[in-house]
Amino acid sequence: MTALGPDAAHARRVLLALAGAVVLSRIAVIVWLKTYLGDAGVYEHEEIARSLVAGDGFRFTFFGPSAELSGHQAPAIPMLLAAGYALFGVGAASGKLFAELALALLAGGGAYALGTVAHRWWGPRVMVIAVLGFLAYPAFAYMPTRVQAVNWALPFLLMFVASFVALVEGRDTTRRAVLTGILGGLGALGEPILAAPFGLCWLWLLTQRQVGVRSKVLVAVACALTLLPWVARNAMTLGKAGFVKSSFWYVAWQGNHPAATGTDKLDVSPSVARALAWRVAGGRETEALLDRARRQAVSVDIAITAADSAALRALPTEQARMQWFGARLRRELAADPGSYPRVVARRAWMLLWFDPTNPRSYVAAYRVPYVVLAVLAVVGLLLMARAREWPSSLGVWVAAVCGLYVVHTLIITSARFRLPIEALLLLPAALAVHRLLEWRSTR
Repeated sequence: MTALGPDAAHARRVLLALAGAVVLSRIAVIVWLKTYLGDAGVYEHEEIARSLVAGDGFRFTFFGPSAELSGHQAPAIPMLLAAGYALFGVGAASGKLFAELALALLAGGGAYALGTVAHRWWGPRVMVIAVLGFLAYPAFAYMPTRVQAVNWALPFLLMFVASFVALVEGRDTTRRAVLTGILGGLGALGEPILAAPFGLCWLWLLTQRQVGVRSKVLVAVACALTLLPWVARNAMTLGKAGFVKSSFWYVAWQGNHPAATGTDKLDVSPSVARALAWRVAGGRETEALLDRARRQAVSVDIAITAADSAALRALPTEQARMQWFGARLRRELAADPGSYPRVVARRAWMLLWFDPTNPRSYVAAYRVPYVVLAVLAVVGLLLMARAREWPSSLGVWVAAVCGLYVVHTLIITSARFRLPIEALLLLPAALAVHRLLEWRSTR
């Protein structure tokens, strides 16, 4: 936060304290809800982590007869969970707790990055409001209680956005360019969807004359080199060069076949929706209710018949099964070409409103804060437009939001997939709160 004026050192201390408070608040929620005593949302990561600890490699069972060397998941979360299991025992609650605490620390890094952007654009007061919003927003506070990729994606999104902003606004150095690329690569190793906002941010960077060509190249090269070991591993192990995950066609089929809902689940049943709608969530009792509702959720995989399952098991490799889903999706969309535009439109609306397939998206503790955040963000953007006070690096923010929104609209979405966008909305929302407080003081 250098070159931000005479109050930079004080602002840095305040921001560190706020980031520390974010970490402590996450730890408090983890200890309160004790999700690590259950499944903690480990899902596919559990099988891979167990295999890693056993020394069998990155293995997962994907519609096959047994586990095989896999590219089904990005490596960061399974490896983090495996580290916890290696320390405390395979399947141990303390191993899941280790992963949750590590993700809580990562949330602190995301809070610090968010604060640096707010400070650079609008000063220390907006910085404090933005980070306090990140601290208090219920969905963000709840996130680290689930060992899922969004806990990796959200902080790294904020960190590489902050680094892009610093690169554009006066920190055009070799060190900053390399750091920006590394942050993008590390983020993609936890959630490859982050390649979309990172790529759009880099393309926008190409238009900025104040950043030299050398720095622009360094950003791309550093990101590529960060990803290279895992991409090379996938190419050698799976027999086909690819990106971080090999599951694109399976995920695309889940989100887009003619009977798809836009997510990987069917809509929540009307009875469950009524029981949860605008319920004031809080405490272990509500968490248990949400878990029961989640277990009642029906996967879109019910469209896979017994004959389909037999055909998949007969295929020799995970890659062959992924290609099976790609071929099936192309056939189904060719037979019903109108289904894809319909599901894309549904996802576009779900990303603006709520996911009807996820029980957690029905409760008031998620719905009310999101509506408030969205309204304040729109107000903040309108205030910037009215006063023509656009930060010179606002294009980074626009590129990141658009990258996430477009990819999830076109492929698949979920309630948790929108959380990184909600984190970015905190910036204009914090500006709106600041201006409202100023207006009130003048009254």
